[in-house]
Amino acid sequence: MSPEQARPVRLANLHKRFGGFVALENLSLDIEAGEFLTFLGPSGCGKTTTLKIVAGLLTQESGEIYFGERRIDTLPPSRRNIGLVFQNYALFPHMTVRENIAFGLRMRRWPAARQAERVEEMLALVRLQGMGNRKPEQLSGGQQQRVAVARALAFSPDLVLLDEPLSNLDAKLREEVRLDLRNIQRQSHQTTVFVTHDQIEALVMSDRIVLMNSGRIEQIGSPQMLYDEPATEFAARFVGANNLVPARLEVVNGEAAARTGSDVHVRLNTVVPGLADGADIWMCVRPENIHIITGEGSSDGSGATVLDMIFQGTTVLVDLESDGLGSLRAEVPARHVAGIAAGQRVGLTFAAAHAVPRS
Repeated sequence: MSPEQARPVRLANLHKRFGGFVALENLSLDIEAGEFLTFLGPSGCGKTTTLKIVAGLLTQESGEIYFGERRIDTLPPSRRNIGLVFQNYALFPHMTVRENIAFGLRMRRWPAARQAERVEEMLALVRLQGMGNRKPEQLSGGQQQRVAVARALAFSPDLVLLDEPLSNLDAKLREEVRLDLRNIQRQSHQTTVFVTHDQIEALVMSDRIVLMNSGRIEQIGSPQMLYDEPATEFAARFVGANNLVPARLEVVNGEAAARTGSDVHVRLNTVVPGLADGADIWMCVRPENIHIITGEGSSDGSGATVLDMIFQGTTVLVDLESDGLGSLRAEVPARHVAGIAAGQRVGLTFAAAHAVPRS
C-alpha cells in the first residue's frame, strides 16, 4: 500500500455499557492515514472494547466510525475491510505458510496468479522467503507472528488491528518482534491500531499513544510527549517509572519552580498548561534524571541517604531517603556507582523536573 492509498480513521462519540458498567464514555479520536497508533492502559480501561467495536465484534450504544468518508459501523465485520492480528496468531495448523497468507485472498476471490504474486510480496515483506511451504508448527513464535501479520496485510485492508500480539512471546523474542512489526508497518504504510498494556511496546512502536483510563482518553501524544510531559497524575504514574513529590507551584519572572512543605526549591523544566502560581502540584522526576553526587547538599538544596542499591546489568536502581523530598528512586549507569553504598550520605541534582496538577 502506498502512502496515498492509506485511509484515515475517525471515531465519533463511541459509548459502550456492559450492564451498569461504562466501558467507553463518548470516545472521539482521529487516526491519521498510515499512522501507527497505540491504545495503552490498564486492564478494564476500554482499549480492547474500542478495538472490538471498530472490528465489529461488539456493538456500541451510540457513536459512529468512519474510514475516510465511508461510515463502516453499520456494516457487518466481513464488509469492514479490516485486518486482524490476535494474541494467539490464529494460524490454520493444517495449512502451509503460503496457504495461511493467501486465505483472505481466496475468500475475496482474487485470481490465482495475483494471489501467488501477492503471497510472495508478503513473504518478502515479513522476511520469510523460502519458508512458504512450512507448516506453522515448524516456525518459531516470532515467525508465526510475522505470518499472522502478512495474512492481515495481504488483501490491503483499510485498517489493521493488533490485539496484544506479543503477549505470548518471551521477553527476548518480544523485543525482536516489536521492531519487526514496526518496520513492517513503516514499509507497508498501513494505518494500524495496536492495543497493549505494555508501556515499553507502546513507547518503542508508536507514532502516537492514546492513554486510556476508565473508559476515557487520559492523554494523547507522541511517545516522547507522554514520557516527558504527562498531563495528569495518572499519566505520570502509569507511563514509565516516576518519582512524584507533593509541592506548590511558584512562578517568578516567568520561571517555574516547585516548593515542598520542607521548603526545598526545585526548578521545573515543564509545567502542564493552565497551572497558576500557588497551585498544588506533583513534581515529577524520572529516575534517570536524578544525579547523585558525593557529600551532603547539592545545587538543588537536597541531601539524601542511600537506602538500597539494585543491580540491573547496565544500570543500578538507587533507593534514597531525601531530606526534603521523601523517598526517591534514581537510576544510575552501572559504571557510575563506584563509591556509592547503602547508608552513605549523598547530594542530589535534577536534570529535569515536570509538574502535573494535584487534586
